[in-house]
Amino acid sequence: MRLTAKLVIAFVLVSVILMAVNGYMTMQREVQLRERQIQLWTGNLAKVLEQSVNTAWAKGSLPQVFQLVERADLYYRDLDIRWVWFKDPAKSNFAPRATAADFNLINASQKPVSIKQRNIQGNGFLFTYHPIPIIPNRPGGLELTTRLDDLDKYVWYTLKNTVILMGIMILLSGIMVAFLGVNVVGRPLQLLIDKTRRAGKGDLCGDLELGGNDELTELGHSLNDMCRQLMESQDQVQAETSARIAALEQLRHVDRLQTVGRMASGIAHELGTPLNVVSGRADLIASGKLSADQVSESAQTIKGESDRMAVIIRQLLDFARHRTPNRIRVNLYEVAHQTKDLMSPLAHKGNVTLQLEDCSKEVMAYVDVGQIQQVLTNLIVNAVQAMPLGGTITMRVGRRPAKPPEAQDSSAVQYDFIDVQDEGEGISDEAIDHIFEPFFTTKQIGEGTGLGLSLSYGIIKEHGGWISATSHLGKGSCLSIYLPPEENACSDES
Repeated sequence: MRLTAKLVIAFVLVSVILMAVNGYMTMQREVQLRERQIQLWTGNLAKVLEQSVNTAWAKGSLPQVFQLVERADLYYRDLDIRWVWFKDPAKSNFAPRATAADFNLINASQKPVSIKQRNIQGNGFLFTYHPIPIIPNRPGGLELTTRLDDLDKYVWYTLKNTVILMGIMILLSGIMVAFLGVNVVGRPLQLLIDKTRRAGKGDLCGDLELGGNDELTELGHSLNDMCRQLMESQDQVQAETSARIAALEQLRHVDRLQTVGRMASGIAHELGTPLNVVSGRADLIASGKLSADQVSESAQTIKGESDRMAVIIRQLLDFARHRTPNRIRVNLYEVAHQTKDLMSPLAHKGNVTLQLEDCSKEVMAYVDVGQIQQVLTNLIVNAVQAMPLGGTITMRVGRRPAKPPEAQDSSAVQYDFIDVQDEGEGISDEAIDHIFEPFFTTKQIGEGTGLGLSLSYGIIKEHGGWISATSHLGKGSCLSIYLPPEENACSDES
């Protein structure tokens, strides 16, 4: 509606201006033509009278000339014909009625001159002065005065008609604005606007139906086609995203099961001792040689060792189980401690000591515990494999200032971290820039797929953090997990 009003108002404004200019030019042309006709007629009449005046002056005297002019004035009722002396003072009966300043041209050229003037009442007159030299040194001639009342009436009539016509045009334009704005342009435009707003909010359903066969209808059809294509693309993207997420989760689960396989031998060794204790105590009870107190003590020992084995197996099953990602508020130190307990049998089998430095205060973050444990187990397994002759793996948890890899030019801010440091062979400078790439590995064939660190980096990236690596050949490596602290993680989740 507003667009239509603007267009019609602009059209009407231009039309009114053109009409006003055309009316003014037409009126001026008609006025000038009428004035030229009057000048031509009075000029021809003055020439005829000039011959009669010269004849009367030759036969008689000046009174006969005046008498001739008076008779002509009585005969031509539309004209006021007088004899005037051009240099007579204004109060003289024979002085020109036009302004005296306009007679300089007459006195200089001695040619007929027409002068247009209006009196105090606004009435217009056209004075035509025709010089007739009858007395030397006293210039005089005929004054033919024509009233311009008819011409003024024509001007007023033209002006009135032009104003009336412009008023009618404005009225019709207003009606056209109302009709076009509501039915032809306003309603289709509003439907198009509503459709685009719904599409902007994600509602791509429902075709837009516009009647007619104009550009707006074509635009509506194009908008419908665009929304259908967007829906198809959206469905395709959702399907591809779901498939990608499923594949990624499957890879992570496979990686977790692979880690479980490595842990199995260590856990089997770990279970060997309590099984031997259980077997020995059971044999003693079965022999019947123990007293009641000794039987009770052996039973308590068997129960304790059974509980110990149940905890180890439960931890292994919990780690291997496929779970839906779920972020909760947790103390990262507790997650690291649980992972240390889970990985201790594997580390012990490799003659590696796994230790966790004490943390002075809680390090809270919103994370998926299972995914963080998977990352830590990957880093610990790599660290164990990097120390074939044994050594120590040190884990640290805390908070320190750091810069994300993509924002090295910004100032450092506080991030939660978990360090996994080993005393292994280290990573070369050429390889350290590629360790997080899929299928890149420095291990021997059959020892790794090159997906563990890549999957781990993806998990931490989804948590809003990153993994950095520092290494020195022959001195070991340190891989650091950086996670946004609890307050930033909350804002990210919201």
